[in-house]
Formats: sequence, structure tokens, C-alpha cells
Amino acid sequence: MHFTEPVYRNPYWPTWPLIQITEGCTHNRCAFCTMYRDVPFCMMKIDDIDSDAKELAAENPHARTIQLLSANPLALSYENLAPRLEAIRRHLPDLEPV
Repeated sequence: MHFTEPVYRNPYWPTWPLIQITEGCTHNRCAFCTMYRDVPFCMMKIDDIDSDAKELAAENPHARTIQLLSANPLALSYENLAPRLEAIRRHLPDLEPV
């Protein structure tokens, strides 16, 4: 699995598998937050996402839920997000809609 430290997991879904879509935070200038202070925002490579989804599928081929990581993966444009979600869907076809 490809993860950039630190990894922050949503406490409401502690057992859902994780796939990192982005690194860092899109804003990263909040005075009160230091979560990703040293991690510049960027997209994960589709090949890394594809291999992570393949690894998750080997463990649980019928997974219905996952967590998309980092600070704000849904900030990506449709053109950038769609191929990443399609890479996940190829290996985990039973996932619920995002």
C-alpha cells in the first residue's frame, strides 16, 4: 500500500480500508491546523492507486466501502478524479457509489 505519513483515519469508520488519492491539503494555510503542514498537495499516481486497489481486492474482493485519503481527495477535478476512481472500481466492483 502507498501511504504518505502521517495517515489520518476517520474515527467514525475505523475498520474501512484506506486508499490514498492525494497527498497533503489543498489549502494548508489554516492557523489552527498542522495536520499536513510539511506535506505539499499533489495527486497520487494512478498506477499506485491501481496496485493498492488490487491489493485490497485480494484481501476482500467484495468490499463495499473504503476511505479515500488525504486531506481533501474530492477537491480534484472530474478529469483527475474519475480515472482514479475507475482504477479502484476495476478491482473492487462492489463498492457503493462515492
